[in-house]
Amino acid sequence: MDTSDYILSLADRCVKCGLCLPQCPTYALTENENESPRGRIALIQGWLTGQLTPSKTLTNHLDQCLLCRRCERICPSVVPYGEIIDQAKALLQVKKPAHFSLQKIITNISLKTLLNKNGSVVLISVLRLFQKTGILFLAQKSQLLKLIGLHRLVETLPQLEKTFKPKSFYPALTQEIRGAVSLFTGCLSNQLDAKTVKASIHLLNRFGYDVHVPGQQVCCGALHLHEGDKQQAVNFANKNIKIINQTKNISTIISLVNGCTSQLREYQSLGTLESFIPEVKDIIEFLCEIPWPSNLELKAMTKPVALQIPCSLQNSLRAEEKLMTLLQRIPDIKLPPNAIYNRCCGAAGAYFIRFPHISDQLKNQALDNLEQSSPELIISSNLGCALQLKAGLTRRNHDIDVIHPVLLLEQQLKV
Repeated sequence: MDTSDYILSLADRCVKCGLCLPQCPTYALTENENESPRGRIALIQGWLTGQLTPSKTLTNHLDQCLLCRRCERICPSVVPYGEIIDQAKALLQVKKPAHFSLQKIITNISLKTLLNKNGSVVLISVLRLFQKTGILFLAQKSQLLKLIGLHRLVETLPQLEKTFKPKSFYPALTQEIRGAVSLFTGCLSNQLDAKTVKASIHLLNRFGYDVHVPGQQVCCGALHLHEGDKQQAVNFANKNIKIINQTKNISTIISLVNGCTSQLREYQSLGTLESFIPEVKDIIEFLCEIPWPSNLELKAMTKPVALQIPCSLQNSLRAEEKLMTLLQRIPDIKLPPNAIYNRCCGAAGAYFIRFPHISDQLKNQALDNLEQSSPELIISSNLGCALQLKAGLTRRNHDIDVIHPVLLLEQQLKV
């Protein structure tokens, strides 16, 4: 079966019932059928059966999907919508004519550099220097970055610290060793969220686990896949599988970013050469499922907090209840319904750069809801979501921290 027939076989499962419409962020904003899961599937069917020709309008409707996959949770026909969109975009990438612009070229180069392990270290180092000297601030104020299409990327960056270069092995901090795990940090966590990486290693060691951090691991490939570059996603998948499988006696591969966890779990559907030997778990799932040491205690939470549940954790991993269970281990933490937001925040990989108008609307909806409970801290378990929310808070002149739940747990540990 060729790719077109395969996509059609998946798309034909959709009975066009419309239950997905209220779940879709872009349909909620536009009330345009073409901006709904049902509408996008119909467009793909029309294109692949020859009733429609690939046009900029058609590809825009597909590209403007955030791939939050919320529709999949409600679908009575269990339509694999995310796979349909990814497969269709990969096929379109091969067939559609390229549209060149200076902004697009610069943005693509910057993203590819950021998602390359060695390139990201160099680029982040340069940006950190520019931040400290004020050059970045001046470039942003002068509209230069907007002119070349980098303002969205730069304004989302946190205050950059020195890149964390983890060791390859961190031994358990307990007499009894409960096992060994391999830590997948992704392409940007060491540069943009080093505190969470360090906290994760420390927590796992305190729980009695040896932690291996493969030095040659690369980007998970999710952004490439969602942008239509399936071949690069497969290349990254094959390399990660080969590198991580080399470490023996590992029971679990633990990922720190929900979006990466989802991608790692779905590697086999890409047609990789091999599969992971250990199982893949998000660190939220892992810490929730293992027994906690009796001597490990947490301090009470004294600050009001709010919680943003990322789409990848909720709709792909289906692990939002595990996150809630984990957070409830913190004494006195309060998470009433008005302090929890479980819709798309508009980050969606590189989406916040490609479609700023839609992204900003969703970001503002998220912040409006999260700020209702007047939190001093917002919890988010996905790096892209956390950066998106923090950038929005900074723009609003609100000094509210956005923190990964694992970093919060580590901070609440009693010494």
